[in-house]
Amino acid sequence: MRQKMVGAVESDAEFFLAPSANCDQVVGHEPDGLDVVAVADFEQALTATETIAETGSAEGLPTCEDVTER
Repeated sequence: MRQKMVGAVESDAEFFLAPSANCDQVVGHEPDGLDVVAVADFEQALTATETIAETGSAEGLPTCEDVTER
């Protein structure tokens, strides 16, 4: 998961959708400049993608920190 995030940053991505089940591999390893959104299924991924496209922001979407705190 870490290498995928690094690859995303190297490709100039600003956002990364991480499976909620893998959030333990994400927390504490997020590269600077990359907003990571936790998604559990296709519907959540679609909602996150649409929200980011409409607002240009991941604000208000679940993060891996949110998921691992439960």
